[in-house]
Amino acid sequence: MENLDIAVVSPDEAYNRVLSMSLTDACGQIKVTSFTTKQFVLEWSEYDGPGAFYDHFDLILWAGDEIRESYGDNIIYLSDRLSLVSMDYAGSRFSVYRYSPAYAIASAIFDIYEHLTGRSVPFVKKDDFKVFAFASYCGGAGCTTLARAVGQELTRFHGKRVMYLSLEDVSSAGEYAFAPAGVKTEGEFLYRLLGRNKLPFLDSYLIKDEYGVCSFVPSKGKNPIRELAEDEMRRTLAALMGSGVFDVIVTDLSTCINGAACAVLESSDGICVVADSPEPGIRENSYMNQLKSTLDDEITKRIIRTENRFLRNREETDAVSQMEGFFGIEVSKLTGTLVNMVK
Repeated sequence: MENLDIAVVSPDEAYNRVLSMSLTDACGQIKVTSFTTKQFVLEWSEYDGPGAFYDHFDLILWAGDEIRESYGDNIIYLSDRLSLVSMDYAGSRFSVYRYSPAYAIASAIFDIYEHLTGRSVPFVKKDDFKVFAFASYCGGAGCTTLARAVGQELTRFHGKRVMYLSLEDVSSAGEYAFAPAGVKTEGEFLYRLLGRNKLPFLDSYLIKDEYGVCSFVPSKGKNPIRELAEDEMRRTLAALMGSGVFDVIVTDLSTCINGAACAVLESSDGICVVADSPEPGIRENSYMNQLKSTLDDEITKRIIRTENRFLRNREETDAVSQMEGFFGIEVSKLTGTLVNMVK
């Protein structure tokens, strides 16, 4: 993904410093240069190179009433009043509330930049990109817990950039990472991608947990990703693979086995079927038979049967021992098995 070169202009140096640091922390694709209003105007007036000085920046965030009536094009007005916030796409005039969370401002920046330039994310196919799926034949087996844990293991100890994708009825992604106001949801992402046939800048739609695992901001109500048709899910996976942002997608299928889940399973390099007991039972055997009848027999070579020991042993040990001891060891082993499967 290309980097965006942003200028922040205001008379308040402390505000400039905080906003600049917050924006770069919220999004690694944003480079910020801060100016006091006086500094920027002086450099603007003294610049004698080709083009205008402000053309050196993709966007300029300006906090100051001196441009309240004249902002436009690549100059965005940072308003201190909610009543003055405006997203005028027809006139290409944009004003953003200056005290919004950094994620919300970053989201608006990408949206405005895409509108002004018509640019979208370049498609960059990575040969070593991997998809790992976690599925179960029954609820409560710990599919989500294990999927998240493996994603965190890949991020922390294997240096991978991981996307967690949920196909649960109601996505639990919001329980693992804070979703600031103003960040767009997975439903809005799918509308842009599938409805307009255009890959938007992902940073406008992502949240991260404490270990850096990314996920979409869940939509309110039913999970729209679970409702995708098989071809739509393939297009969504292809877009995420080609964004150049991630190395691994960890998909949490839960008990889903519809068209969207089949598209994920067919694309997966490793499939973990999470069991709730040491030995296979009637339900598990029936589930495996359904997988084999729905998909190619080759899928059996990519399946790992695993039991979430964390759930079985949670009454025997305290929480810290579960996560840092036995459960952590099991997650590390499972992650290593998945990584070795695709070498």
